[in-house]
Amino acid sequence: MSNIESLSDLFDMVGCDVTYYDLGRSISKITPQQAVQFDRKQQAYPFPFRQHAWLACLLKSKNATKEDTVEQGVIWFLKLPLDEAGCLNLGTRDHFIKSIVDKILHKGEEAGLSEALEDSPYAFKPDQERMASLHAKLGKDLHKAPSNYFDNVVKHLSSDLTKQDDSWQTLGLQGIAELATRVNEDKYQALIQKAIQQAAKPVVSALCHALEHETLSSPLQYTLIQQLQIEQDALMQASYLRALSRADLNDTLLLPLFGLLGSLAECHDDDLHPIAALAAKCPHWLAQNPQLLRIIMEKLAHREDGYIAFKQIAAELSQHPEAKQPLWALLRSGHVSPKLAQAVSYLFTETPPSLQ
Repeated sequence: MSNIESLSDLFDMVGCDVTYYDLGRSISKITPQQAVQFDRKQQAYPFPFRQHAWLACLLKSKNATKEDTVEQGVIWFLKLPLDEAGCLNLGTRDHFIKSIVDKILHKGEEAGLSEALEDSPYAFKPDQERMASLHAKLGKDLHKAPSNYFDNVVKHLSSDLTKQDDSWQTLGLQGIAELATRVNEDKYQALIQKAIQQAAKPVVSALCHALEHETLSSPLQYTLIQQLQIEQDALMQASYLRALSRADLNDTLLLPLFGLLGSLAECHDDDLHPIAALAAKCPHWLAQNPQLLRIIMEKLAHREDGYIAFKQIAAELSQHPEAKQPLWALLRSGHVSPKLAQAVSYLFTETPPSLQ
């Protein structure tokens, strides 16, 4: 037991192979090389989100077939804090490992493995959308046939969507997520294009949230940008931005973003939905374009809400490895409006409630 010095050592001890997926900003499969590097603190964690590593660990017996993995695999959902350099906090990681080893010694390997995260402070439960997308990705990676929910979604989207009916209400999130994982297969890409333009808004929104985990083709990105430009509903605008979050920030996308954000001196409650989507899902865009970042922070500084939204977005961006430097450069700049300068001053001088 004294030789267990990493997560991989822990999984070796219980006779499991592990495949890691990141569930933070979006769902990404972690390569074996990345896993070794962050596990042994040779590199920073590759997908930090809110100063944590949000991991889905797919565990399977070293002798298991793919079929066994589908039917019997155990998934651990771990939320492990990162240090200031973005690496795993080793003290916390070692505390987690010790708690797991103690449970396995107490209950035995099989029971310990399946029940190891009960009451653990390092466990988390993904929301329904994230869970559906993860299962869709796992199923596709393991070459598992899609669910009946998928067939229902394909059947619905293949019908005449211009008819006003409520049949979309019977569709399952799992089927929508499974369709999104097939976005680069020609016949399904055409179906997704049609859905984005014609399906009921709740279906489009759920589909966009599933697409944020995928790399999209240029024609599909163009369709989403077109819809973004004509959409008036702020929640739907946020959904389109989430779907586009892995796209390159070029002029085709940048100009509609400037149009969407509008005036620097106004920020209504509805404006917060696309701004929150940009900060949470697309901080790399804000890092690449200082003007886009400035518009957002200026708008937030002009709100009459006690700087609540300003503080939340600043905190979000300050934790992103690419966006934090451009953010601090902007906040320290002398070339900002009096409103933004006042908001920055408030950010640095506010007395913590516990000290008041």
